[in-house]
Amino acid sequence: MADPTIAGGRAWTFDAPVIACGFDRTGIGAFACGDGTLRFFVDEQEPASISLHAGAILALAVHPGGGFLTGGDDGRLVHTIPGGESRILFEQKGKWIESLAVSDATGLVAFTLGKEAVVLDASQVVGRFTHPSTATGVAFDPKGRRIAVSHYNGASLWWTKSSTQTPTVLNWKGSHLGITWSPDGKFLVTTMQESALHGWRIEDAADMRMTGYPSKVKSMAWEHRGKVLMTAGAPQVIGWPFTGRNGPMGREPLEVGPEGEAIIQVVATHPEFDLVAAGTADGRVWMQWIGEEEAGTVARDLPAISCMAFAPDGSSLAVGTEQGFAAVLDAA
Repeated sequence: MADPTIAGGRAWTFDAPVIACGFDRTGIGAFACGDGTLRFFVDEQEPASISLHAGAILALAVHPGGGFLTGGDDGRLVHTIPGGESRILFEQKGKWIESLAVSDATGLVAFTLGKEAVVLDASQVVGRFTHPSTATGVAFDPKGRRIAVSHYNGASLWWTKSSTQTPTVLNWKGSHLGITWSPDGKFLVTTMQESALHGWRIEDAADMRMTGYPSKVKSMAWEHRGKVLMTAGAPQVIGWPFTGRNGPMGREPLEVGPEGEAIIQVVATHPEFDLVAAGTADGRVWMQWIGEEEAGTVARDLPAISCMAFAPDGSSLAVGTEQGFAAVLDAA
């Protein structure tokens, strides 16, 4: 493989895979790594490393009160503020925390733990919800009052602070892996083990299938207005429209980006503009304005891309790879 090339920005090589990356609300960035460390970066400084988990970090999210949340295969949920302390908010040995969600509206945190989804208010457990199979993904509704949990054969909806309840179950045969709630609260979408997405309209549980992918969809992101869901899993970014009552039903998706052979692994959307970034299986990162024909390649000859995230002001894009290569690329 040729040496990695980036068009502008900074790059490092860590001694562990980069599992996830992101920025907090102040613009401090972080790479979560497979050796249990979180690597922080600020402006032009070199990343600082802090060891948080006994095994790998499996999930990363921005904490509603500042800093980062990490979940690991040691059963720990940890809140870390760069330059400050790290606190263990939850721990259950023998379990993995693989999916995290936060609500800016309520400040609640939710995560998956085996067959359970757990909801925290600060560091206090306010709900534990059990499913018939492994809970694979979790997402809050826009008001932060309900969570949706993906699992085998569908998804379950729970009120966050009700101790005794029967969930609303949305059924669809198959293995559902990841989940997202539309920003207007009207739709729920899951990624599946097969090369497809499945969706439901919340008001009446109407089903919608989004198929035609040549590969499994491993990443999805809402464009900044919350009207289009951008997805990986194909040589171009596939964007499904979620306007109107019927969402994507009976409508063709957008196709964004250059036509190529490499499958897109990860997508990220700009927080303010109609700009989408894609990371491919052959180690390229490109950005394209939605509705335009030409994409700009900002990195190439990288290992397979594992994660991407825009900074809050959209000026830069964090990129991580399965072989520990990490970069912060210029995006403006």
